[in-house]
Amino acid sequence: MFLKSLGAILLVISFIVLPYNTSFADEYHYTNILVGDRASGMGGAYTAVSDDPTGMYYNPAGIVYSTMRNLSASVNAYYNLKKKYKGVIGGRGWERTSSALLPNYFGIIQPLGMFKIGFSYAVPDSILEDQDQTFYDLPSTVPGTTVSRYIINFNNEDNTYNFGPSIAKEIAKDFSAGITLYVHQRKAQIILNQLVNLSDDRYEWTNEYLETNEWGLRPVLGFMWSPMEKISLGITVSKTILFDSDTTRQYIYKGIDYGGNDIDRVAFSTDTKKKYPLQVSTGIAYFPSPRILIAGDVTYYLKVDDSTFGDRESVLNAAIGTEYYLSRNWAMRAGIFTNMANTPEIKTGISDQPEHIDLYGGSLSLSRFTKNTSVTAGGSMSYGTGKAQVKKGYETQDAEALAWTIFISSSYSY
Repeated sequence: MFLKSLGAILLVISFIVLPYNTSFADEYHYTNILVGDRASGMGGAYTAVSDDPTGMYYNPAGIVYSTMRNLSASVNAYYNLKKKYKGVIGGRGWERTSSALLPNYFGIIQPLGMFKIGFSYAVPDSILEDQDQTFYDLPSTVPGTTVSRYIINFNNEDNTYNFGPSIAKEIAKDFSAGITLYVHQRKAQIILNQLVNLSDDRYEWTNEYLETNEWGLRPVLGFMWSPMEKISLGITVSKTILFDSDTTRQYIYKGIDYGGNDIDRVAFSTDTKKKYPLQVSTGIAYFPSPRILIAGDVTYYLKVDDSTFGDRESVLNAAIGTEYYLSRNWAMRAGIFTNMANTPEIKTGISDQPEHIDLYGGSLSLSRFTKNTSVTAGGSMSYGTGKAQVKKGYETQDAEALAWTIFISSSYSY
């Protein structure tokens, strides 16, 4: 009965305009927001550095080498993402904008005997996506009619939070190990309203509601080694493991009657857990002088086979960053990074494929230091082009994405 009702709804919708594929936040990329202040300024190349509170996120083994007795840091960021899809309906494009103002990171570390312990809070993904567009005079597949007006209202809110303790210890000369045990929480919600007015005064209204709530653990295991005085190497392994998840989806249709009911509603829910990839990050840092740091990271995400929420391809991202002390009280950081899509490239002759847009970006920040405090301001920007299938079916569209972040942070040591 469920499949019959759902099929009727989709059949009716397809007579007028094809609905478009919906997905949560920017789940097609893994590096949506750079976390922390120093790491963000260096493009995320931080696995082999990590000697401040941000290290609990990138590589907890690095906090062993924090020089202050107690150290805390907080970061606030504004994130904006704009996606454009060309020629979606009647040769006209769609545009979706996302933004979020969020406490990006907070962390505190302190010594405990031979250990360093800490607690951190990170927001690796947060987005509020919105689309409000109206189209006029579109073709219709309903005989003898045209679409006089098509209104689409789309809202997509998706937030992921990580928070938990860290502990690290130097287990041999110039070699340390550490672990962060994050609690993972995520809440995502999509609301899609579409109103279609036909030239013969008939209409069609559809509403789609989709919500997911999940929680689990994300352990981050890290190691740091300095084989020589000016070089350090780092590696981390992490994976999100869900313990509970609930997804609810609902479709409501009202309008043109093609032999079914004038109003139709279909709803279902599932407790199937989404699968997350195993993440392995390696990094190298070179300190040619006390004033200069050069670092590089390579992060690999393993392929995910998930028939419920969608398969994800393996991804290799890279970042290179540098830090330069202009003086004792001022430091500048810069970096470049990739944020590759975890979906396969779109092929012709296949329907309902997720979008594929590879992003490339850069970052820049400036820090001011006093005896016990520092303030940092900076930002990052990434851009990419690719392909999408916004509408259900075989048609593809050219797509582009532009993302930027502005952040300000403060830290205190004593």
